[in-house]
Amino acid sequence: MPDLITHTAAAYLAGRYFLTAHNRVLLYMGVILPDILVRPFYIIFPAVYPYTVGIHTPFFMIIAVALATELFAPGIRKAAFTYLSLGVFFHFILDLLQKHISSGYYWLFPFSWQSFEIGLFWPHQTLPLIPLWIMLVIALEFFIQKYQRKH
Repeated sequence: MPDLITHTAAAYLAGRYFLTAHNRVLLYMGVILPDILVRPFYIIFPAVYPYTVGIHTPFFMIIAVALATELFAPGIRKAAFTYLSLGVFFHFILDLLQKHISSGYYWLFPFSWQSFEIGLFWPHQTLPLIPLWIMLVIALEFFIQKYQRKH
């Protein structure tokens, strides 16, 4: 899933009924964190991007989540770590479905440079579905709000 909207919409659909509003926000932050930390390099400094492949890995994201958790109040750090990590994990599960021409993601970096992916679709194939994702989320939220007003 190559875009933030797709990742966020999928996390919204997965967590809407099961998580509190605060925990959903943490899940959404976690689900976009790997791309937020890597994509600026790709956009601003394309020549540097190949050297940043280690950032978009579970090893680095555990460190990033642990550091990000320190920005939260001590009373909510455990929940912040849990739901940010859950979001990152969900992000990686979605990325696992992609296929790439040369190399994919290095799941076991720095212990292995082996790339693995399931290869169901190319990253760009989800871009035309962005309006559908947005409409689905809006429609679902509309029906949830309407149902909650009645009960």
